[in-house]
Amino acid sequence: MSQLHDSNHEQLRDTLRIVGPLVVGVGVVFAAIGIGNFFSSFGSFEPPRYFWCAFIGLPMIGVGGMICQFAYLGKIARYTAGEVAPVGKDVANYMVHGTKDAMREMAGAIGEGLRGETVAIVCGACKTENDAGSNFCKGCGAAIAAKDCPGCGKSNDADAKFCSECGKTMAAE
Repeated sequence: MSQLHDSNHEQLRDTLRIVGPLVVGVGVVFAAIGIGNFFSSFGSFEPPRYFWCAFIGLPMIGVGGMICQFAYLGKIARYTAGEVAPVGKDVANYMVHGTKDAMREMAGAIGEGLRGETVAIVCGACKTENDAGSNFCKGCGAAIAAKDCPGCGKSNDADAKFCSECGKTMAAE
């Protein structure tokens, strides 16, 4: 737990923890007297004498409740953090685990864009550079084949000597 910076803070908090519930209690008594007197006057032809107590008691309950909130704010905040933080951590871990491959691809694409690089696929037949994602060569019309890495199975350019994912040689072992 952190230390309090103001030495009077602890004394003020303890005072509020006494005053708040006391004000709420007095407010409940006044409100009960006023509301009780109001309903008890229904059987008689007299106006309620102590109904004014409700107008004193209800605001006292509200003020006492606010004092209690200030008095117990630290405890409430620590409890809430203790309940919410583990759930938030679990959600973050779940989302990271479920999206890490997509995030890796997105980060690579962003890096490529920032560097201004365009990936070109070289045709195995005529050695013409083609745009990434091309299926046929723009120079000779031949199908641009990709080969899979024998180590990790990642699809690489047809003329790649090393895998872009794991770095192993693309020569058949």
